[in-house]
Amino acid sequence: MSTIMEGKMKSEKDVFDELEDIMLEDASKVYSEQVIKHFMEPQNYGAIEKPDAYTFMSGICGDTIGIFLTVEDDKIDKIGFVTDGCGPTVACGSALTCMVRGKSITDATKISSKDLLEYLGGLPIENTHCADLAVNTLLGALEKLPDRRCLSDSD
Repeated sequence: MSTIMEGKMKSEKDVFDELEDIMLEDASKVYSEQVIKHFMEPQNYGAIEKPDAYTFMSGICGDTIGIFLTVEDDKIDKIGFVTDGCGPTVACGSALTCMVRGKSITDATKISSKDLLEYLGGLPIENTHCADLAVNTLLGALEKLPDRRCLSDSD
């Protein structure tokens, strides 16, 4: 299917690309470059096979995030996330997994919503709960580690 614009036929791809450019231009007025990057190209998206721990949590807006992780030598070796949420929730899940991958369990438990928001360059006030959801889900997964390393390492 194609549409007629400016006297020429445009392919669906051209129309889609133009709409995407318009949406990104509008998004850049509200969201930082980091937020848009993590939304458009989420890192570590998807469940991982045979996780050492995982959990799902829902936020106040109804979005749900699941975080899956494996641990090697008391460090987060692999981490993945899934969500049914909005762009800011996707960005928070993606950014958080990038922040904690390779970190010790102890260091991962110290990451706050404020840290995540700073990493992303901020979010509008109506989206800051997305960072809370991502961080709380991570902490929930860490607490489910078989030997509860995250609790025993915290002195």
